[in-house]
Amino acid sequence: MQAAQPRLFGQATLFQQIRESFQDQATFPHLFFTGQSSSGKSTLLQDIVDLLKAEAPFEIDGILWLSSEKDRGIHTIRDKVTGFCKRIHARPNTLRLILVDDADTLPLISQQALRRPMETYAHLTRFIFASRQASHLIEPLQSRCLHIELEPLSPHDAIPLFTQTLGMPSVPKELFDFCISNFVTLHDLKSVISLYKALIDQGNADPLKVLSMLRPTASGIIPTLVQGIGTRNRKQVIEALTALFLGGSLFDDILIAIERDISLFPSVDPETRFALLRFTMLGWISIQQGKEHWLDSLDIVDKCGIE
Repeated sequence: MQAAQPRLFGQATLFQQIRESFQDQATFPHLFFTGQSSSGKSTLLQDIVDLLKAEAPFEIDGILWLSSEKDRGIHTIRDKVTGFCKRIHARPNTLRLILVDDADTLPLISQQALRRPMETYAHLTRFIFASRQASHLIEPLQSRCLHIELEPLSPHDAIPLFTQTLGMPSVPKELFDFCISNFVTLHDLKSVISLYKALIDQGNADPLKVLSMLRPTASGIIPTLVQGIGTRNRKQVIEALTALFLGGSLFDDILIAIERDISLFPSVDPETRFALLRFTMLGWISIQQGKEHWLDSLDIVDKCGIE
């Protein structure tokens, strides 16, 4: 059987580490993946399922995905999870998988309820968790898992990989600049580069003119927001945040865009850099507390002392 290949770029080493962890059914561990937003955790979970189906020395008897809001409550754990674990195996040398995406949204009482099925059915079932930070999963669950931190590719590294995969001999500078200036996630970058290649193959003389229609509405506002935070211009910051939220941007998208600007321009003066880092740090804390709307972002402005 042909070896499974990860769809998530830049994770070949991590994929091999997982491959080496399933020597047999008994030693294959529970897994816990952490990584920042848009790092590809959900894609990785599916990659792991494909890997186990293709190469594991045991059979996957069933898979239970817990990813939606309705799958977060204590009743789901008591009914759906426990019922899934209790099913009798029809064949030997099999395992069931329970995948918990966005484990940071799993209530504490639900996490605590998972301890018993993890212990009782360890010979039949493996749990795979994914979350933004390790602190989002309670210690009794963490201690039963192999913790792997997902390090996403930077856009600078991802763009050459995507173009190479598509058979392009090099990365045109105008395409590189366009992608870096307007897109953050690897999914968006891959889509834009694929469209660029298709337009070139069709003989389009100005593919970037067509692709400019895909430019996020936030792309022209983020620099204004970054400048306003750096100069502590309250009016400029509030106007930029308001325009971003009205344009449909989510708070975590805004924070990721600010962090991208920090990484692209590391030579900014220390005071400005500190102001940006403080804003994003308080922003992520706010999101973890369930506060991610426009008024919540204005609270961050106040806490940063932007006047």
